[in-house]
Amino acid sequence: MKTKPSRIFAVGVAALGALAFAASPASAGTVGADNGGASGKGDFHYASKTHADNIYLELHDRKADGHHVRIRAQSLTPDRVVTNYAWRSVTAGAGTAGTWVTSLKDNRGIWAMRIQVCVFEGDSALGCEVSAWDGNTYY
Repeated sequence: MKTKPSRIFAVGVAALGALAFAASPASAGTVGADNGGASGKGDFHYASKTHADNIYLELHDRKADGHHVRIRAQSLTPDRVVTNYAWRSVTAGAGTAGTWVTSLKDNRGIWAMRIQVCVFEGDSALGCEVSAWDGNTYY
């Protein structure tokens, strides 16, 4: 039985498409938090059970109250240990925003991630909200 060249090409293209999809990072989705004075969102892309790359954080200062706002990522290990990461701040006043791209690795595992959004006076948090947990698609 002879195999037609067009059939071989179609099977090869399908195999390459499947390989490219399997090698790409998994994206679990976007989460958000809002406490009235600040709102933020996080978009998490998981590269494995222990590595998240292309973490997008966005923060908006929504009130002319003289306070600055902060956002940070938090991760949760499979054993349910929460790890806090560096704060990102917007200090230019109401109506301003900031965006950041970062990555992180935790050898204990990253079971899920979320964001924490707060309004600050100096180094004291006046009010905070957290988003829902975004599950790592590798688990």
